[in-house]
Amino acid sequence: MSILVNFMSELLRSFMEDKRILDRVKFEDYLSVYFDVRPASFFTMVAELPNARELGAKIDLECKDDLALIMSTRDIQLRGELIIELRKKIDELFKKYVLESDVFKAHEYWAKKLGLRMEMDKVRPSICEVYLFKDKNVGKRLKNLFYIRREIRRAIYQMQNISLPPSLLAYPEELSSKFVSELGSILGYPECCVKRYAEERASGIYVEGRISEQIKNLRMAGDKPNVFSFFSSNFIPHDPKCEKAAELGIKLYEALRKHIPGAHQKYYVILEENVSTAENFPEVIKSYRQFAESRLRDLLMHT
Repeated sequence: MSILVNFMSELLRSFMEDKRILDRVKFEDYLSVYFDVRPASFFTMVAELPNARELGAKIDLECKDDLALIMSTRDIQLRGELIIELRKKIDELFKKYVLESDVFKAHEYWAKKLGLRMEMDKVRPSICEVYLFKDKNVGKRLKNLFYIRREIRRAIYQMQNISLPPSLLAYPEELSSKFVSELGSILGYPECCVKRYAEERASGIYVEGRISEQIKNLRMAGDKPNVFSFFSSNFIPHDPKCEKAAELGIKLYEALRKHIPGAHQKYYVILEENVSTAENFPEVIKSYRQFAESRLRDLLMHT
């Protein structure tokens, strides 16, 4: 028994030392499933890779001429054809620079070493969600969910003169309470939080603004959020002090403290960062949009 314990301790130590995977992803995604805190988790490529900016710049560089041509084309049919071609090109570049990279191979290696299964779903031409889980039945549920997402998107895109915010036009599946509820269930999110998120998304409520306001109101009242309720950066609790959500954060924190010396302290820092991000969601999202627009202008100016 001690031999097995020592082997697993050494394995986890080696995992924590691998710089090809971000600490946030190690804790929130790999170890939350490894320690059975949640049945599944996911991270996003390329955003949550340590060399995300480098990879993004490579793809941008090879696509800037195509993008400039699309922006300067007035013929609607031709423009549509050019967009389809650009999407195909981005898909090939994603395979070349991301899926064949040493960084992604590290993810595949550690998922296998830690006894985790992996499923991926391309949600945008250069954005891929990577799901980690143990139970193969979870994989079946995920594949069904991916199919539902494609069907929802196909239906939305076929509608004429649809009026949706850019974020929901890009991810229309978030308008489906059924989709959101099933995804929340797969990821092991508390039912109370999933229910509120699904209802608010479907009714057009700005969820990120809601949690930000809740946290600020708490602080104004001399109170503070429970950092453990923000156990994952991909999760928004129904309340900043949600006890059900905090149970998951505490469970992972205690597992880290028991099995990986010093890891619980690093995870706590990440929890605090999650709270800060949630509190400042409107500003964070605005800053990201400005960065994206600036990047687009820069690409067009240097073509």
